[in-house]
Amino acid sequence: MRILFEVALPFLAPFAAFAAYRLLVTKGEGFLQRTPWSLLSIAGLALACAALASLAFMGGFQPGGRYVPPRLEHGRIVPGHVVPR
Repeated sequence: MRILFEVALPFLAPFAAFAAYRLLVTKGEGFLQRTPWSLLSIAGLALACAALASLAFMGGFQPGGRYVPPRLEHGRIVPGHVVPR
């Protein structure tokens, strides 16, 4: 699910926007004629890279922390986390 939201949706957004525009303008006639596939692919790749870069720079934990892996305590799974030093 994470890959879908972080990579696939930003990549497919220009295609969906162009498809909606083309359907509204041409009323469905000649829908795929003269479609700029290369420009849409480049725009989608740029959006996917921007989404991944923004997640890399805005998310995560402080460097130097200690990772505690997931474990089982009293029959419940405790998720992994980072403990600051």
